[in-house]
Amino acid sequence: MLYWQSICKFIKLSMNHYLYELINTRKNILLLQGPIGPFFKNIAEWLQKFGCNVYKINLNGGDEYFYPQNSFSFRDSVENFSQFLQNYIQEYAIDSIVVFGDCRTYHRIAKSIVDSNLNLSFWVFEEGYLRPHYITFEKSGVNGFSLLSKNHDFYQKIQIITIDESKGKSHFYSMAYYSVIYYIFMVLKKYKYSNYVHHRETSLYFYASRWTLALIRKLKAKLIQPKLIKNVINNDYKPFYIFPLQCNQDYQIQVHSHYHSMKSYIFRVIRSFSLFADKKSYLLIKHHPMDEGFNNYNRLIKKLANRYCVSKRVIYIHGVPMPILLRKAIGLVTVNSTCGLSGLIHGLPVIALGNAHYDIKGLTFQEGLNRFWKEGRKPNAQLFERYRSYLCNKSQIKGSIYYADFKLNIK
Repeated sequence: MLYWQSICKFIKLSMNHYLYELINTRKNILLLQGPIGPFFKNIAEWLQKFGCNVYKINLNGGDEYFYPQNSFSFRDSVENFSQFLQNYIQEYAIDSIVVFGDCRTYHRIAKSIVDSNLNLSFWVFEEGYLRPHYITFEKSGVNGFSLLSKNHDFYQKIQIITIDESKGKSHFYSMAYYSVIYYIFMVLKKYKYSNYVHHRETSLYFYASRWTLALIRKLKAKLIQPKLIKNVINNDYKPFYIFPLQCNQDYQIQVHSHYHSMKSYIFRVIRSFSLFADKKSYLLIKHHPMDEGFNNYNRLIKKLANRYCVSKRVIYIHGVPMPILLRKAIGLVTVNSTCGLSGLIHGLPVIALGNAHYDIKGLTFQEGLNRFWKEGRKPNAQLFERYRSYLCNKSQIKGSIYYADFKLNIK
């Protein structure tokens, strides 16, 4: 109970939060696809308490399982979704569409309809920008599509607030459980939603094989992890830059970056490091923990490191916790990961190579990767606190989309 009261107090401070704008200006709200689990069902109940009329369209059996009542099942082809949605909006006088993730096929179609209709608004839930245990909610789009200002002058008058950095309970097992249930019912009801186009691979065998491989790789990494951690703590790689990789299939890479491939970024970073970084420095490339079973860049990194004569200075690591690396690193290179925010929190020089909402003059390095290695500057601490305060007040919700008992206690 105290936990939820703390959430309530946190959001009561944020009268300009996007959630307030939604409930105060909108009446008929349509939910499209949400995250796996009961999150959207809980959101619907909360919206109804504020007098909103909530509608839901299910696109597959997994959607239907977690939101079975008071919903409509769209079973036609994706090519006909636009016309169907326009008719649905008109029939029920929909004024807002709420989704989880704005780059899925059906959500992009919905966004295009909203963009051509001044009476409609588009709202997006996403994993939290502040990690862990936060949820993002924005108007119009998230990540590279975010409306958050990138003008550093905008933040000069923002009041600094205390950010709740308490750790909530782990959601890993809930997420795993919901994933299994979701995909089982997606398969079981494929006959009903035969025209559905998913944004990811849907084969249970595919995921079973990938997660088995991920487990093997993580167990292998654990054998050498203590040595790597010891090397970092003992400054064996001093000084070093950290380059945290991202999931190649993630929309942050596929949509919100310039090269749309982690391999291309690995090539660019290693080449630049070899040519422009101090010859005594190291580059630690950290594999993304959720990408273990899907990609492995060991051969590529070795090949590039040998080609550019930095094989002893480029280290490919798995499993080492980011906080340990952030406390010892002298700089962080990222495409647009939330690790960039973590780097800023630790006062590190950070450069974002893709489209990142925190890529702001005074926070991140703006003069290019080649100059970053020797000219990278620490972020303006006060500017960052103002930016983070605004980010939290405007778009962040304490909690996790995978908590079974998650409730929005905003009054």
